[in-house]
Amino acid sequence: MRLNPLVLSSAAAIAITCAVSAAAYFYKSRTTEINEVMVFCKLQYNAYNYFDKLISFIDAAKKSVNVCMPGIHNPAIQGRLVQLIKKKNIKARIIIDRSGYNESTEFFIKELIEAGAEVKYKINEPMFTMQHKFCLVDDRILMTGTLNWGNDRSCDHWNYVYITSKLQLVEPVKKEFYQMWDEYSSNIYCAHSERPKVNDSDTETVEIKNPEENTDESVEYETVVETQTHIGTELTPVEHTI
Repeated sequence: MRLNPLVLSSAAAIAITCAVSAAAYFYKSRTTEINEVMVFCKLQYNAYNYFDKLISFIDAAKKSVNVCMPGIHNPAIQGRLVQLIKKKNIKARIIIDRSGYNESTEFFIKELIEAGAEVKYKINEPMFTMQHKFCLVDDRILMTGTLNWGNDRSCDHWNYVYITSKLQLVEPVKKEFYQMWDEYSSNIYCAHSERPKVNDSDTETVEIKNPEENTDESVEYETVVETQTHIGTELTPVEHTI
């Protein structure tokens, strides 16, 4: 049986088109993949600093920003997170070290909570045990490295931040964050005008929340500490949504 030359040429054209389209898609996916390192040098050695570029990745969030840091009181980053939550209704989940919530940092934490962020830390662990320094933007982009968001010396210290969207690198960190978030899921309600004062044996985790959210709902709480404000453990599980 002889094949029509027109049919053969059409089939060849379709095959070539498919191959070119596949190659173009692969090239586009490779070129749009984020995989870079930003080095933060002391300004006397390098006049160009990547801080604005770091902020731009945070600004690009469309759904969520998940942060795990020793602290989060860098004014520029904290302020940008507050703006994101208010203007774009971004869901912000933040895990910090116990040392990251104290008299000198209380203002920054309060402002984040009042904007709508969820902030958690473990109170029965020794201070300075949280050494993670990473941020997940939309659970798709990972920013990690030596830069601590718990200080404002980014232009005076030696640091680097690695930013990637590679799935094989993002997924393990994403899994680690949500595992930690679940372990910290027992929530303590307290007036944010007073930091919770509890002993290590009182409870495992604490989430600082805006007291205006602590309304009289039909939810049972286990009383942990008797203070001037109500502190209790929420029994309902936390769902992850972005």
